[in-house]
Amino acid sequence: MNTKGTTSAICLLIAVAIAASSALLVAQDNSSSPTLTPLYTFLGEADGGSPNEVILDPAGNLYGTATYGGNLANEGGYGVVFKIDTRGREQPLYTFTGPDGANPYAGVLRDNSGVLYGNTNGGGPNGTGVVLKLRPKASFCAAVLCPWNETLLHVFGPYLGSDGDSPYADFVEDGNGNLYSTTAYGGGASNGGAGSGTVFEIDSHGNYSILYSFAGPPSDGLYVTAPVLLGVDGNLYGTAAQGGTNGAGMVFELTPTQSGWTESVLYNFTGGSDGANPFAGLIEDAQGNLYGTASGGGSGSGVVFELSRNGSSWTETVLYAFGGAPDGARPAAKLLMDSSGNLYGTTTAGGTVAGCPLGNSGCGTLFKLTRNGSSWTEAWLYSFSGGADGAGSYGPLVMDAHGNLYGAAFNGGDLNSADPACAGIGCGVVFKLTP
Repeated sequence: MNTKGTTSAICLLIAVAIAASSALLVAQDNSSSPTLTPLYTFLGEADGGSPNEVILDPAGNLYGTATYGGNLANEGGYGVVFKIDTRGREQPLYTFTGPDGANPYAGVLRDNSGVLYGNTNGGGPNGTGVVLKLRPKASFCAAVLCPWNETLLHVFGPYLGSDGDSPYADFVEDGNGNLYSTTAYGGGASNGGAGSGTVFEIDSHGNYSILYSFAGPPSDGLYVTAPVLLGVDGNLYGTAAQGGTNGAGMVFELTPTQSGWTESVLYNFTGGSDGANPFAGLIEDAQGNLYGTASGGGSGSGVVFELSRNGSSWTETVLYAFGGAPDGARPAAKLLMDSSGNLYGTTTAGGTVAGCPLGNSGCGTLFKLTRNGSSWTEAWLYSFSGGADGAGSYGPLVMDAHGNLYGAAFNGGDLNSADPACAGIGCGVVFKLTP
């Protein structure tokens, strides 16, 4: 469904979804100067190109997906699932060929046994994506690089089918081994929606089911690109990047009942100072408050927001409004919260503009928000230059036990790549940020 020469729909919508509004001034602290180290630079060849995000295993190895590269005979490559070990050595664990999946934009989930679960945005028999499981080969492999075995858990289709279409989000797992995620399109069989997106489940036996199909505006969400959050109360929380009463996106809750899952709309974005177009998922603190990002609104470059429960309703508070370069702009990834309640995240634009190969919107930033009483202070942890350090981080950060942060930049790295799709902008990097 996606090809290497086609701009990702999510990247395009993020770029055009920024709506100017009244400025919101929040304290800023730029005194921090962590060190960023590229751990691996993608070439766009068999190793993959344009990484999305990474996860850590207990031994410190990183796992993730690259949207392109792999088998270059397939329209420049349909992407790979990769591992980067603690020495910085990259190994493609699986290379997509098209019928088995193509162009993953989501990361992977690793269970306690080391099995990986993920999905692809395209490919499969219908070109609308697949859900997959990867495990190491059961028999001894004498090759230097031993690919893993793929099992297809679900094949989406047809186009805009009732079972969903084009997943962008990774999985969340409950205590019983059930997996939950979303699709950007499709659905509609249960409530009259017309391809506005779904929330689905893969149970512990591999069975696929739709939990909810979005009906689209004006009453419901549209274009669900974000993963869902499994709350401590057992409910699922998430965002729709578009739709809602104002067309600027919404936050929803799904509650299990004996007759199925029931949706409640927690907040409709107006597109003004409160934010617009939340492409990212949510996180939750110990009190049940929700935190997320919106790519537009605020002062025009997106916001970080909190939703707090107020009786039977929810109240939205903007914690920070991005100002564009040299500040960040267009956040599109889920936040990370440390044990002290600090928030960390990425922006796809803003930061360094001069020399950025992605253009005058900037190459993106890494940021931290620290609570100071009733207000929050932002610190720029890093501004990408677009060179060897990377550019355009669309995925979330992960933290190890020492406070180091890890992530991926979709572009940057080797700007002289022989791959035509990466020439001048780079095929991306996986990086480590040391406090």
